[in-house]
Amino acid sequence: MQTIADSPLRSLSILYRKSHIWLSEGCAPCGLTAAQAVVILVVCDHGALTQDEITKRLSLDKSVVAKTVAKLEETGFLSRRTNPKDKRTYDIHPTEKAVAVYPALQSQIEAGFGRMTARMTKEERRQFQRLLALAADACLEPED
Repeated sequence: MQTIADSPLRSLSILYRKSHIWLSEGCAPCGLTAAQAVVILVVCDHGALTQDEITKRLSLDKSVVAKTVAKLEETGFLSRRTNPKDKRTYDIHPTEKAVAVYPALQSQIEAGFGRMTARMTKEERRQFQRLLALAADACLEPED
């Protein structure tokens, strides 16, 4: 019988906790938290997103995204513009400040992934990344 000490849940918990710590430490010189960095990354990756799109892409609570976007707007990393197709919605855009820190944030993500896969071969890393994406996608599928 498998115990919690060697369960996938324990491994996932450690990976989440450590990756969050590493990202927080790496983003601190930019004046950002890990959560803020992830929002900047996803907005920069897409050029512009609505708050709802950010929420869906990151699978986060709407209120968390709203607070994070507001703080990033206040600190000059993001800007809001009225959506031309739906005047009730705002598009969230990266500012030059966000674009400037984007490479450093990407580097922090890569460094964290490198730390967690340090004992893997190049092929194992590639497979692990693919399997992580597959598991995450399965979690985002609507429940029956």
